[in-house]
Amino acid sequence: MQAFTEMKAELQNLSTAITGLKNNTAKLTKALTGVQQFSDGVQRDIKKWQFKTTPRLNRIQIILDVLKIDAKENK
Repeated sequence: MQAFTEMKAELQNLSTAITGLKNNTAKLTKALTGVQQFSDGVQRDIKKWQFKTTPRLNRIQIILDVLKIDAKENK
């Protein structure tokens, strides 16, 4: 009889744990939407930054190349 009582208690604990797992899974799934929106916003900002900075970086690289050529000629 005691084994049956212990098994019943363990099953109740398992049931409680499964219910908690379901609830937490639902919360995570709901939170995933917000995380995805944040990630999309970050990706959008990265693309804007790259679009704005690429021409500047290209100009800087040209200037550096010219300076390297000048440095070699002055040697």
